[in-house]
Amino acid sequence: KVAVVGLGYVGLPLALELAAHMDVIGFDINSKRIAMMQRKEDPSKEVDADMFANRSILFTDDVNVLKEASFFIVTVPTPVDDHKVPDLTPLQKASETVGKVLKKGDYVVYESTTYPGCTEDDCMPILEQFSGLKGKVDFKLGYSP
Repeated sequence: KVAVVGLGYVGLPLALELAAHMDVIGFDINSKRIAMMQRKEDPSKEVDADMFANRSILFTDDVNVLKEASFFIVTVPTPVDDHKVPDLTPLQKASETVGKVLKKGDYVVYESTTYPGCTEDDCMPILEQFSGLKGKVDFKLGYSP
């Protein structure tokens, strides 16, 4: 199964498109957003209701459900502060979440606006710490700009 972690304006349309072709877990930490999506409503009003039809997707805020996935796509925001410095907190928290359920042979792809090297330098060490696995050896890591 594929898990899309972060169901905002990037993650939700991606998850729904994938779910037209395969089983998908749509994960978000915001339980109110999850409840809306379970009712086939897009909290950001970006996706039409018909996009929810005939999709194999489970919307959840339960981290344990992520254990069923072997391919993770992280689509959380990377806000910037007043000095244009990226706030990596959402990426770090998402990496911790994925790291807790990561298994040998899994794939993790980051689809967030970041700077070069962020995936390997900032995210991979967190995945390794929380999973006990070695990046590029025990799990594959990628970035989708």
